Amino acid sequence: MDRLEALYSALEHEADTQRQQRDTERQARAALESENARLRDALAQLEQQAASAATADADAHQHALAEAERALAAERHEREQLAEQLAAARQTLQEQQAQLSAVNEALLARDAQLRELVEQAEQASAPQSSTSAEAGLAAQQEAQAERLASERLNVSQPVAAAQTTTAADSSEAQASQAQMSQAQTPQAQVPQAQQASQPESAPSPHALLKQWYKRYPDTFFKGHTRPLKIGIHIELLENEPWDDKLVRRALAGYVHLPRYLKAVRAGAQRVDLSGQSVGAVTEDEARHARQQLDELTRQQKAREEQATDQRISHKLSELMTKHRP
Repeated sequence: MDRLEALYSALEHEADTQRQQRDTERQARAALESENARLRDALAQLEQQAASAATADADAHQHALAEAERALAAERHEREQLAEQLAAARQTLQEQQAQLSAVNEALLARDAQLRELVEQAEQASAPQSSTSAEAGLAAQQEAQAERLASERLNVSQPVAAAQTTTAADSSEAQASQAQMSQAQTPQAQVPQAQQASQPESAPSPHALLKQWYKRYPDTFFKGHTRPLKIGIHIELLENEPWDDKLVRRALAGYVHLPRYLKAVRAGAQRVDLSGQSVGAVTEDEARHARQQLDELTRQQKAREEQATDQRISHKLSELMTKHRP
């Protein structure tokens, strides 16, 4: 009996122990479930915060993209406006170039007319009666030549200035013609014998060269050009009544023409005053002529580029000034 009671007591004790273990496990499980619930809540909050941050980042990114698109659109619009302005400026420049070409043609025609007037005055004029009259006429002709050269070099100036220069040239040419007529008036009163004893007035280098075109048609050419004989100025001095300086200046005006420099090729035959071949152009002479031609071409191109750059810079400055806020 005692054994049964002891066994029963042992079983009850074991049952109590197991109940306590189950209670302990139940409490631990409850604690774990509570911790899991807390962790799930924390994870949910973290996920919500991450979603909010992602949404904010996406909004910020979209806002930045929208700002960039607006900036690009504004820049594209500005570029289109600049392109339109540049197109208008280019069209204006083309119109100005056409006007300048017309003015250049007018200046060239005026140049030819003035040269014709000078030649007519030279052919119609007899020996002058005084040295002062000769000096005044020569100075007047030289001033006209320099003014015409200046007009041709400055033809890239604005059209209004070029037209003003043309009008001034017209009035000065008329004044020059009146002065030449006045200089010729006392000459008619000089006795014929005294006029015959006076030396003929010297022409300009250009006028002398035009005389050579007629006097030596087999040597000086306006079209197809042939190289001249080495030392031909000596023959010219023997045949012409003018001094060495004038002959050399007229000859320099011919040998520095682009068409003459192109004609100086190795092996080309040189000609004398009678048009006879007197030797061939050497390689060194041809090389020197090519260098001179290249230099002339380079200078002309530099002048044209400089004039174009000045016009474009001026037009861009006007556009920037016009659209400056």
